Amino acid sequence: MSTEPDSGHASTLVTLEMDGNGPAPIGRRLAEWRTRRGISAAELAVQSSLPEQVISNLESGRDWVDQHHVLTSLAAGLRLEPTELTGQPYGPSGTDHATVHATAWHLRRQLASLASRGAVAIESTESELAAQTEAVRQAEAAGDEHSLALALPTLLDLTTSSAAGGAEAVRAARTTAYVAGAGLLRRLGYRDLAWSVLQQAQLADPGEGHALVEEIRLLVSMGLAEHAIIRAEQFRGVRPSIELTCATGLAHAVARQEEKAARLLEEAASRAADVPGTTEVAVTRAAFALESRSFEELLALEVSDSPVAPATKRAALLLFSAAAWARHGDTGRAAERLAAAEGAAPLYVRLEPLARELLHVLTARSSTAASGALLARVAARFGAQ
Repeated sequence: MSTEPDSGHASTLVTLEMDGNGPAPIGRRLAEWRTRRGISAAELAVQSSLPEQVISNLESGRDWVDQHHVLTSLAAGLRLEPTELTGQPYGPSGTDHATVHATAWHLRRQLASLASRGAVAIESTESELAAQTEAVRQAEAAGDEHSLALALPTLLDLTTSSAAGGAEAVRAARTTAYVAGAGLLRRLGYRDLAWSVLQQAQLADPGEGHALVEEIRLLVSMGLAEHAIIRAEQFRGVRPSIELTCATGLAHAVARQEEKAARLLEEAASRAADVPGTTEVAVTRAAFALESRSFEELLALEVSDSPVAPATKRAALLLFSAAAWARHGDTGRAAERLAAAEGAAPLYVRLEPLARELLHVLTARSSTAASGALLARVAARFGAQ
């Protein structure tokens, strides 16, 4: 079965169904919100520009959401933020998750402090700034949300000074802190707060080069892919980084502008000459393949769990692979990929709605004792769904 019978991307791989086990988390919330709004599935289909069968399949539990444009289209049709359908921010599960949640409070306090008392010079040495900045960068690359949550407050405290001036080292460290903080808040689901933090990053870095990639990701996550594309177009005259080109390409994919997305990915691939660049292209290709329902292509990419690539990228590739195997109907391989993704970057994956959807799907359809036991261990770490 396909969630989009009229999309032109129906695949013979789509065989896994969820009949008899109830809807996945997004489908359950979709039904609840549609009832609250007092509209029919047919009316929502018109308002979301999705086939009515998609809505029926999600609400009945015959299908689940693994495409961002489906999620954002449903949210727009119901006049909701996508987080209302994903359930973000998720309640803390374990001390590490609670620590990450506490960072949202710290960032909110930082913004309130800047607004109420303006610049406050915090004495710090350049070596302290450099060490703490590197700690934030390493935690972010590793997908270690707990370490990132612990490192961010210290770096923010060290860099609380005038956004318009200060040493170059302070300015660069402040940009790193705010961009990383905005990304963490986006993944948690605090997107309005993430936007406010990102504005501070842009004040710290007037050229907006470091903040633009996160801004595009944030806009896409808010269901504003078209706005993300417009924002990226403002920098078309400047040679973009591979990361920016990939982020823009994915925005085009979510906006259903697939030809443009493919061209941007080809451009990024032609310029990628090192491990970070080639890894960024590989992850974006996999995301694009999932978005366009090209499951055969996604399975052909397969996943090499190379320790060279950052943990976040390995986790993303494994998660996309798990989604493809789930669509193929191979719950065993899908469960292994999902568990491997969670092992590579635990909280990073547990906070991802796609991973939570898949966990529900695979748990309901697990056909062997081994995969059932594996999924039970993963579910225990995810916490309540």
